[in-house]
Amino acid sequence: MNSIKNKENIQSLRSIFKDDLRLLIDSVCVGIFAGALGITYRTLITYSNKVVHFFLKLINKNGINILYLIIFLIIVGFLAGLFSKIEPYSAGSGIPQVTAEVQDQLSQNPLRVLFCKIFGGFFASLGGLSLGREGPSIQLGAMSGKLVSNIFKRDKDTEKTLLTSGASAGLAVAFNAPLAGVLFSLEEVHKKFSKPLILSCVVASFVSDILTQIVFSPKPIFTFPHAGKINFNMYIYIAIFGVILGILGTVYNLLMKGCFLFYKKTCKNPLFRPEIAMALSLIMFIVFPIVLTSGHNLVEKLLYTSYGLIFLIILYFIKMLFSIMSFTSGVSGGIFLPILVQGSILGAIASNFVGKENLGLFIVLSMAAYLTAIVRSPLTSMVLIFEMTASLSLFLPLGICCIMAYFTANVLGTLPVYEYLLERLQNSKK
Repeated sequence: MNSIKNKENIQSLRSIFKDDLRLLIDSVCVGIFAGALGITYRTLITYSNKVVHFFLKLINKNGINILYLIIFLIIVGFLAGLFSKIEPYSAGSGIPQVTAEVQDQLSQNPLRVLFCKIFGGFFASLGGLSLGREGPSIQLGAMSGKLVSNIFKRDKDTEKTLLTSGASAGLAVAFNAPLAGVLFSLEEVHKKFSKPLILSCVVASFVSDILTQIVFSPKPIFTFPHAGKINFNMYIYIAIFGVILGILGTVYNLLMKGCFLFYKKTCKNPLFRPEIAMALSLIMFIVFPIVLTSGHNLVEKLLYTSYGLIFLIILYFIKMLFSIMSFTSGVSGGIFLPILVQGSILGAIASNFVGKENLGLFIVLSMAAYLTAIVRSPLTSMVLIFEMTASLSLFLPLGICCIMAYFTANVLGTLPVYEYLLERLQNSKK
């Protein structure tokens, strides 16, 4: 009797080991696919930023060159809209599409989405639109997971796990932030926890992050000076600042709804909506070029360049409106990085009231708390900023600021941005 039980236990352990080994191999493959595609996309976006700067130099050299820029923006706007029309699921950030697929609400064609996402996002970025690479990278990673599942003929539950782990790997590639990738996928995409799922997400994220560090750099995305010791009295200002960021995050979400409505009323054909965004981009090229593209370099400029308070306030509102108008035009592109940039501007504004010596501290706090207010994922926001800035000593102030922003935004009653976008996606299918 005991020998029979021992055999059953051994067979059970072998089965568990076999399943774990298979999931491990699948997750490594997902990490490699997601890493390769994410690196390709990140490289293209970096190149598109160089093209934007080329046109800026061109029109500064001779005003007549604006004609070339106009023709260029019309072409890339049309192409960005065309790819979104060819594959509607490639439009926007891609995060709601991944969440909907994990919830069995839709089924995407991975090859079509991958092709249209990469090139649609590339053409949108060529036009200088204020879009991030993280949402597209998450969808590229998730579709990598689906491809691996299809190649190895995995069951539906395993496919969902690989979709989620691919999403983790995608965020890891975009921001050199593997832990934030895992947390975001669990908080926002899958919304359920299990040991195999966590294992798969961790493995895929770490594999893709290793590839990213080999190609780019192991350094954090942003370099911040050490914040130094924080006085106890400063926590009062940090808490108040969190409330203000919660209010501004709510305003952001409301403006996004308004911009979607604006495009719906002014341009019935989604193919031509990106041209409206490109027209705004043209104005920014001429009048306010600092808000063009995602704004990655702007964060560190704020640390080492002295801007006046009035300029910073104007910069925040123009950057926010341009980012929202870029995103709601329906092209492929994300909102994560532009949100972080807007948060950094708000941190620079706050430092005018709490002391310039706290500039770095309040930029870090603001990026995390502003993202929390909009997305409503405080843990992901905190870990993401830890990984992006290497500011590991700021756990307590970050936690206070993010929690205050989170509860303020919840009290004000707007949906978190990705829940709202998922709801729009569900309604569009009805």
